[in-house]
Amino acid sequence: MKDRDMIARLRDLRRRREERAKEGVIRRHAAAHRATREVQEAAAAVTEHLQRTVDAEDAAFGSLVGQPVKAASLHRLQGRFEIAARKTGQLRENEKMAGVAEERRKVELSAARDDHRASTKAVTKLDGLLEHLTKRSARRRLALSELFEEEERGPPRLPAEG
Repeated sequence: MKDRDMIARLRDLRRRREERAKEGVIRRHAAAHRATREVQEAAAAVTEHLQRTVDAEDAAFGSLVGQPVKAASLHRLQGRFEIAARKTGQLRENEKMAGVAEERRKVELSAARDDHRASTKAVTKLDGLLEHLTKRSARRRLALSELFEEEERGPPRLPAEG
């Protein structure tokens, strides 16, 4: 196998690797986008829960205004608010975990982009090498054809002296 053919096959292999790397970047980009959306949804869930909790507290305390309050009623309210506080903690933990996942996806995307960049660089180098070899072999073929033409014409004749 000639060097040029071997390099062309290697370039084709590298080009396939570059395509896989490009597909990896696309997948990682989609995953990073989903992770960002999940962080936004988790933050919205926390905000919505907090607003519902505030509204529930206002309504609960509003119903108690101007009335005698029993200890049992206060304990029930306290229990509801403790449940709401635990739910808030869970939602904030979910938001935090979504943020961690988002950062991980961004790191993976960056690594995939670096891999794709390296693959593209390798293909570009091999393309340049093939171009160089093609030009060199073209010059060599031209020189050989000129040599064959000269040999076919025969040796050069010296002008006859008179």
